[in-house]
Amino acid sequence: MSARYTLPQHPAFSDPLSKEDLYTLVARGSLARGEMCMDEATGHMHTVGELVSGMRRPTASSGQARISRPMYREISPDTEHPDEPPPVADDEEEDEEELEEAAPEEDKDDDFDYSPSGEIILHRAHPSWLGYTKALFLCLLLTVAGGLLFVIQLEYAAIALLCASSTLIAVGIARYSHDYIVTRERVELIWGIIGRNSKEARICDIRSIDVYESGIKGMLGLGTIDFSTAANAGIEVQFKDMRNAHAVKDLVRKLQRGVDPTDD
Repeated sequence: MSARYTLPQHPAFSDPLSKEDLYTLVARGSLARGEMCMDEATGHMHTVGELVSGMRRPTASSGQARISRPMYREISPDTEHPDEPPPVADDEEEDEEELEEAAPEEDKDDDFDYSPSGEIILHRAHPSWLGYTKALFLCLLLTVAGGLLFVIQLEYAAIALLCASSTLIAVGIARYSHDYIVTRERVELIWGIIGRNSKEARICDIRSIDVYESGIKGMLGLGTIDFSTAANAGIEVQFKDMRNAHAVKDLVRKLQRGVDPTDD
């Protein structure tokens, strides 16, 4: 039996809905991905975007037909035969055509990842490996030392290689513990290993975007982006040591102009 979900904030959709029903409502534009729904089996709350993310368009027999009929009807005192089924709307065929047109756009959005709030993640990145040049250079020296010591003293060679491996692991943890995220609504920096911290700035509030590419890192194609808002004189969010810094800046400028990058 498929999972059933209810929408507490939508009295018009009072009956339990399946994932296919939720997908159809989102494709039609009747339901937003950020709306909350409850799993009747577990009692847990989810966003609609979490449930329909990655789904393909359901077939007509899987739930589309149930959604296309009226979810409820109002019975007035003047109704002579309340038990009679409501008449079929004249624009039912138009609704089906709208669903057909909306489905390809929904499939296009399925190519993107979604944030926990249901926003499409247009760009996600980590600091580049080349941003940790000193640590990587130390790792290289320890590896070379371990190779040289291998023919002299095996114990010292093992220690040097262990230190090199530990340094490389530490760099990897530092890199993957920083996430740079751009959605239609905001830019966000998330960092931390055990506890995850975050700083964000809304796209509409960003006042200036500064990109810095200098020195050896600039020659390697790495840059730092500083996002400043009108509410704060300093730097609000900083993407450090990332590739394609100017491309990310252009992406944010497009969003500020109201251009949807998913239409490209």
